[in-house]
Amino acid sequence: MNHLAHCFLSFNDEDLLLGNFIGDFVKGNDWKKYPEKVQQGILLHRTIDSYTDNHPMTDRSVTRVRPYAGRYSPPFTDILYDHLLAIHWEKYTDEAFDVFAEKTYRQLEKRAAEMPAVLQERLPKMIAGQFLHGYTRREGLEWVLDKFSLRLAGNFDAQGLSRFFFDEIDAFSEDFNAFFPDLLAVSRAKVAT
Repeated sequence: MNHLAHCFLSFNDEDLLLGNFIGDFVKGNDWKKYPEKVQQGILLHRTIDSYTDNHPMTDRSVTRVRPYAGRYSPPFTDILYDHLLAIHWEKYTDEAFDVFAEKTYRQLEKRAAEMPAVLQERLPKMIAGQFLHGYTRREGLEWVLDKFSLRLAGNFDAQGLSRFFFDEIDAFSEDFNAFFPDLLAVSRAKVAT
């Protein structure tokens, strides 16, 4: 899962949100340097990633995108799944997307000084571009796919992947909606421990 899901699966807890948001940038045991509730968010991020990578429905989606993304199919699928979360938002929460996103932007901005330097640098641009809102629109998703593909070694047909995804969106939605309730339950259980 990508930014939107990690933020959503922080369950409106600012400390969990901070940890979950920085999770990819905290390596090894460095998570132990953070306050306890932020540590919990970092470990939640790792649980979300691991569970997602090993779920049969996610694997089905990964297999579908492999002709377009090769060995990078799992992270590309994570990005696609954030779009699916955005378009199926009402299935998983009563909170309006705009309310959730604006609150999340404010909380992240408030805690920016606690983030790794690379995120401190990126965050203002991300918030100015309303990065969570980007997942709600095809153009936003295509922009993310394009930017991500530029960071990878190899040639990727991000536009071809996007066309395929939107042609097959019902099948991808079926995978996602079979998977996400399981991830939601696992994430809630992780937070409760």
